[in-house]
Amino acid sequence: MVFYECLMTAKNTAHYNNLTSLMKDISLKIVNNGGIVRSIQNHGVRQLPHRFRAKYADREGNRYYEKGRFISVFYDANPGVMREVEGILNLDEQILRNTHLKARNKFMDVNNVREKKNPYIQEILREDERLGAN
Repeated sequence: MVFYECLMTAKNTAHYNNLTSLMKDISLKIVNNGGIVRSIQNHGVRQLPHRFRAKYADREGNRYYEKGRFISVFYDANPGVMREVEGILNLDEQILRNTHLKARNKFMDVNNVREKKNPYIQEILREDERLGAN
């Protein structure tokens, strides 16, 4: 499984219940396909770097947005699930933009199954050899 970060920008006028429902749908899709949702973070409403255009105008006739709500979802899943999550986000009209990144953390080096290329495991093996020789 790959550790992904999904950063999405939603309309600042999006209702809380709609966004909560979307996060539940995404989380359910990930978990049902054998993935793990590590965290969901709401970064709040912020000024956008430039004016974003929505696919469709909303009920008030707004199509251009200068503020947006930023949300991050961190999860482990296979690439097929990531594409399905992207499909869900692309179909939702509350989401202006979304980006998937392969997130990295320090534990990725420790979880490496190739022991010869992992510097931490090599250091422990050298230490064991020194202690075994004494």
